[in-house]
Amino acid sequence: MEDIFRHAQGHGSALGEGISCLSQVLYLMYLARARKAISIAEIGFNIGFSSIAFLESSPQAKVTSFEINTETHVKSAKEFIDSRYPGRHRLIYGDSTQTVPAFQVAGPMDGFDLVFIDGGHEYSCAKADIANARRLAKPGATLVVDDMIPWFKWGIGPTTAWEEAVRDEIVTPLEYVSDALAVSRIQGPAERAWVVGQYR
Repeated sequence: MEDIFRHAQGHGSALGEGISCLSQVLYLMYLARARKAISIAEIGFNIGFSSIAFLESSPQAKVTSFEINTETHVKSAKEFIDSRYPGRHRLIYGDSTQTVPAFQVAGPMDGFDLVFIDGGHEYSCAKADIANARRLAKPGATLVVDDMIPWFKWGIGPTTAWEEAVRDEIVTPLEYVSDALAVSRIQGPAERAWVVGQYR
């Protein structure tokens, strides 16, 4: 993580927002390993911390990332990952509400074992990401949605979209995590919170 951060930072971009913390990276790595996830998709790449978590979970793991940002630090992080994990990572640039459905149309695929959503925070984007990713996932695939922190304005959209997905029986909740601790439900105050579920 330090290596890729320095590599991305060295290309003149200010970094800070949207980066997974160490506890989340470790959680994602062990979750992917426990679920035996080999084909993994993530919406939101930034400087690749979560990608590294998934790629480190298994030598067989392959990751497809969807990222709207095309700034230098994103491209630099992609170069770093390709040098460390050659042939195991694919990065698709563009608005995920368009690129994820287009990816499905582009050709046949077996489906993803695990999906991590940490993209746009607006309600409409988070809702579309959950629904569109479901079409790319295997039946019963694991879903992780970040930013379950509605006491911050950027957490309202993802939280609302998740709650509706549960209500509409799109996903079954399995675990809630708040500041790296498993909890029965997420409530403030907390700095980081995410949820794990299973597509139905």
